[in-house]
Amino acid sequence: MFNLQHAITHLCDFKQDTPPDESGRVSCFFPPHRGVVEFQSADQRVILLAATGNMREFIAQRLNETGEQRPSADLAPITAKVIAHPTGSAFESDLLVLERSRDADPDLYTKITHQNRRALLVMNPDTGTWRTAETTALDHQPNERVIGPCLTSKSAQQLGEALDDLDELCRFPKQLALAPKGTPCAYKEMGRCPAACDGSEPMHAYHQRFAKALNAASLGLDTWQASIKADMQRASSAHDFEAAAGLKRRLDRVNALPRDTLACAASLHDFFCVIVTPALRPGWAQCWVLNAQGCQPICSIELLDNDLLESLPALLSAYRSPMGFDQPQLDRFSLIARHWLTKPSKQRKRRVTILDTRNTGWAKGLRRAIEDAQSASDPGHDDEEHTLLPV
Repeated sequence: MFNLQHAITHLCDFKQDTPPDESGRVSCFFPPHRGVVEFQSADQRVILLAATGNMREFIAQRLNETGEQRPSADLAPITAKVIAHPTGSAFESDLLVLERSRDADPDLYTKITHQNRRALLVMNPDTGTWRTAETTALDHQPNERVIGPCLTSKSAQQLGEALDDLDELCRFPKQLALAPKGTPCAYKEMGRCPAACDGSEPMHAYHQRFAKALNAASLGLDTWQASIKADMQRASSAHDFEAAAGLKRRLDRVNALPRDTLACAASLHDFFCVIVTPALRPGWAQCWVLNAQGCQPICSIELLDNDLLESLPALLSAYRSPMGFDQPQLDRFSLIARHWLTKPSKQRKRRVTILDTRNTGWAKGLRRAIEDAQSASDPGHDDEEHTLLPV
């Protein structure tokens, strides 16, 4: 679990005749820094929980300390306490809001998880079928294999349809469930399906093809493409040009999949990742992991700390454990996937980097990730800035 490490608390004692330029304003007790702000009533009910790039300015606005007419509600009359949690990055702010809102503001939690949701491809080797799901409603069964994250349900569907085409999978699961007494579809007539549903093909042969499709999707696009290219090379070297041509068609079909939405999709069953963000301390980077215990900070690092940098991969790997598929974990994963799939602008470096340990070369990206986290063009804001406010 991610535990709060820093907090600034101020009990509000409002004086209606306090001039707005006096230093006694509540906002003056808080730094002009990124963080999460929580407004509480006298009975400790959470009135507002929000991430912001400037806590002092945000508090001043929501307490209407300047007396200006604003579209947002003036919270001063009902606020008894303001709690602020300085953070080093938008990712840390978003994670803190997610964790805190689960208990403090369930409605906000639901809105955040809906906003963050990502699509998944769920494959069932027992039935030989696949389905798409979202992280907010996975309903995972023990025998199912989960591929993700996919940016949209459409892209998850495209991945599943590509597997149908490449490995001649059944497109009508209800008929497959009736095998060998199912009704074959037009794909059998077109020669694009061996029709296990009506007994034209033994079910064990169909399940072998499904296992092949599952293994391919589990690899991720990069490894899948590399595997096909290697098979093509072997076929060409053996002068089996017919097989090489078939593999070329297979590669073209995989290449046609949308990389911008599927580049991170692979098996999630042993998923463990490293997140590198700016730290609260200027010029330092914060390393996090998502594992079975949740999303948690492990250490802060300065790029000049060569000893720690050298041992960092081993240190982070010591926390390796699969994240699992319970709902709080899926909600954390969705938040990470949102930052992961966000494209950095051309003007700024990515300050929040997700290192996918399913890739054996993930540790090579640590130095670059730390450099990016430390070299912010604007310490208060970045490409991944997301202010989460209740509607």
